[in-house]
Amino acid sequence: MADYFKDQMGTTEDDDIIVLYNEETDKDEEFFELATLDVDGKWYIVMKPVEQLPDIADDEVLIYEIIEDKEGNSNFAPIEDDAVLEKVFNEFIAMLEEWDEEENN
Repeated sequence: MADYFKDQMGTTEDDDIIVLYNEETDKDEEFFELATLDVDGKWYIVMKPVEQLPDIADDEVLIYEIIEDKEGNSNFAPIEDDAVLEKVFNEFIAMLEEWDEEENN
């Protein structure tokens, strides 16, 4: 699994990059979009920083719920429920394992 995260460091400019504003540092930060997942009828996004950030370890990802506002714009909301967060993360891991199996066959 750790190899997957190492492989992400070799991503190219064609990869999906999302820019998020960090209020604490007053800076924009770039993240690779690793996956979007439909879990129990809700959509979630899994991201990893493009550059190392002090508060995110190399093997950590960010997971947010994707919520559409009344105008149809997508917004990212933090997941407050630990059980939901764990379920989404487990779905992400299962997806990675499936990709790994397909790649090795």
